[in-house]
Amino acid sequence: MNKARLTFLLCALNGVVLPAAIAAPLPKAEFNWRAAPSEEQIATLTLRDAILRAFARNPKISEAAAQIHVGEGDLDAAKSAWYPQISLQGAAGRSHQTDSAGSLNNNGSGGIMLSQLLYDFGRTGGAIDEQHALSDAYLFGLFDAMTTVAEDTLQAYLDVKRYQALAETALTNIASLERVRDIARLRADAGLNSQSDVLQAETRIAAMHATLEQYRAQLRSAKAQLTVLTGVVPAGLPELPQALLNQQITLDKIAYANSAAVRSAQAKQEAARERVRQAQSGHWPTIKVQAGRTRYENDRQSYWDDEVQLQVEAPLYQGGMVNARTQSAEGDREAAQAAVQQAKLTINQNASTAYADMIGAQQRQAAGEVQLASADHTRNVYADEYRLSKRSLNDLLSVEQDVFQADSSRITALYDGWDATVRYAAAVDNLLDILGIDRQRSSGDLLPSLQ
Repeated sequence: MNKARLTFLLCALNGVVLPAAIAAPLPKAEFNWRAAPSEEQIATLTLRDAILRAFARNPKISEAAAQIHVGEGDLDAAKSAWYPQISLQGAAGRSHQTDSAGSLNNNGSGGIMLSQLLYDFGRTGGAIDEQHALSDAYLFGLFDAMTTVAEDTLQAYLDVKRYQALAETALTNIASLERVRDIARLRADAGLNSQSDVLQAETRIAAMHATLEQYRAQLRSAKAQLTVLTGVVPAGLPELPQALLNQQITLDKIAYANSAAVRSAQAKQEAARERVRQAQSGHWPTIKVQAGRTRYENDRQSYWDDEVQLQVEAPLYQGGMVNARTQSAEGDREAAQAAVQQAKLTINQNASTAYADMIGAQQRQAAGEVQLASADHTRNVYADEYRLSKRSLNDLLSVEQDVFQADSSRITALYDGWDATVRYAAAVDNLLDILGIDRQRSSGDLLPSLQ
């Protein structure tokens, strides 16, 4: 019989403990602040994937998201003032109480107190509204941080593509110079020119190799920067999406009210306005209900003290503290209002500069393409005339330099235009919208959708 009971108890314990153990969450890994950021190798990295990886990796995003949780906690703390405040009270030690009926010597007391706020003329309501506004400011601050991280990632991506293109044009020019050297060698072997032409061509090739290595060094630096931002080492990068060029917002139609930076600053201004209201409410009383039941122990007999009271606390004089707090809150509100204007001016300045750079880059790119076409045609003519001894090697090497310079200028202008386009989209705050990245899901999550 005892064995059967023991078996039953073990089964019961297993039925309770094992599911609880299975359902228990795994312990969270301890944050290792000494470890270096992780990196991984991948075959290719699209621009959208690069931005999403940067979101998951960049501490600015995590910090802004954590600040939102701080705001949620502060909001709950402000709301708690409307809930009943219940506390236990206890005291040990001798106390003496005297009234018309005599005196009592109490040895200790203990009880429970309940306090319920009824009205405080906007002090608690202002605190709640302030935290609501700050929560909005933190959310828009997260959105602004996402735009900043996306802009940095895009610029690093563009730098990699830029120096890849410049390295390729340097390789193309080296191949063209080697063909010129081969022609010069054939002519020297035939006695049509001296070996100095060959040496001169090889000198130009060596100089172009130095330029190539400079581009490769800059390419390695750009790749390292992209790896730091995204946490991956890509083997290749796809072409830039043409969607970036579909900018619908012009300089005269910037919607400042839709900018995350402006909305964050405006929310902080609203929070500052609520702080003014809280400070001004210090002139008015606080009305609350207080109830309690306390047990007193004394030398003769113990007794209960019950109370239910409507309490009114009205400040009469506080040394000017309320006025000082109001003045300080007004200063905060004025500073927050100036921050809104500063956010608008920053958007206007960044957008205007980026737009001017974008137009200038487009014009330079068009001029570079015309220059490249002319230099390429001249190179073909000079090559034929050099074979016929109607042009010197210096003429041919000079036009080769013109071709390389025109192609380099065209590539530089092209990526300058891309960079200005990115900066303009970031300034008007539709960069992520163009790329199809939602900063807030319909469910209200704090981080962007990874779909």
